[in-house]
Amino acid sequence: MRFVHDSKSKGTIPLVRTKLRSAIILVNEHDEVALIRREKENLLYYVFPGGGVEFGHTAEETAVREAFEELGVHVELEGVAAHVAFNGELNPYYWARVTGGEFGTGTGEEFQAEQTNGSYTPMWVKRSALSHLPVRPPSLADLLANETERFFNKTLAED
Repeated sequence: MRFVHDSKSKGTIPLVRTKLRSAIILVNEHDEVALIRREKENLLYYVFPGGGVEFGHTAEETAVREAFEELGVHVELEGVAAHVAFNGELNPYYWARVTGGEFGTGTGEEFQAEQTNGSYTPMWVKRSALSHLPVRPPSLADLLANETERFFNKTLAED
């Protein structure tokens, strides 16, 4: 849990996260999608770069911040591809394009030496392979694998 200093009280207070998550969909010129390969407690799966929306932040700010923390790239959002129902929330997944930075140089808390929550490896995965991998959320992975054109404002369910 991260902490924030509150000047009105003594000490620090926990930085509250909502259940809402936001993430990006980043596709390169080789029709590959940026994913985070996770190995955690004997599980292997892939997720789209993103994270929990912190109190006082927007879903858009979170998506942009997480792209930099997890991938090392600055991005510009290009619209909501889909809202995925999970944990009682409609979590937005944004189309994004790189505006700077270097892929694979993320320095977020996931990459700190003291973190013990498994491994995080940013990588490019062929869009056509998405349906054959344990990608979360699977409904979005399947849609991306089967659609050749960008889509917007889809609603998908994982609950």
